[in-house]
Amino acid sequence: MDNEIDWERFSDPTIISARTLILIVLGIEIVLQSVALAISPTEWWIWQLLGFITATNLGAVVLAVLAQRSANNIGKAYKKVFTPSFYKTVNMFSKFQEYFELEAQKEGRDLDEEIKEVAPKLWGVIRAHLDVKEPMASLQPLDKEDDTDLFD
Repeated sequence: MDNEIDWERFSDPTIISARTLILIVLGIEIVLQSVALAISPTEWWIWQLLGFITATNLGAVVLAVLAQRSANNIGKAYKKVFTPSFYKTVNMFSKFQEYFELEAQKEGRDLDEEIKEVAPKLWGVIRAHLDVKEPMASLQPLDKEDDTDLFD
């Protein structure tokens, strides 16, 4: 089946790894140390550096708290939606998809093409069924008073 979306990547998202994080920190340290070595230290520069360090540390703490709060809110929402029943249902549909794909391959057919061909037909059958059933359900019997008016 032709996947327009990379479902493997989507189902296994990766965030920054520990190794990448360490490399980023080392890169920042090298840049900052290079600047520090290029400038002769003065009391003013030391105070600027102290202010910079304090601001970045405080910013990191605030951002970490906000990120954790967002993660907690997302976690609460996910727990409501992604229940064991949800995962069982998704698993069931995944099995159907696998079996459909296997059967299509056995017949030498492309599942996407089969779906494109079958979907309009299936829609037509469902729509026809609804069109036939709907008028029948909405018919109301006439009142006896209306009966006499119709035939007089």
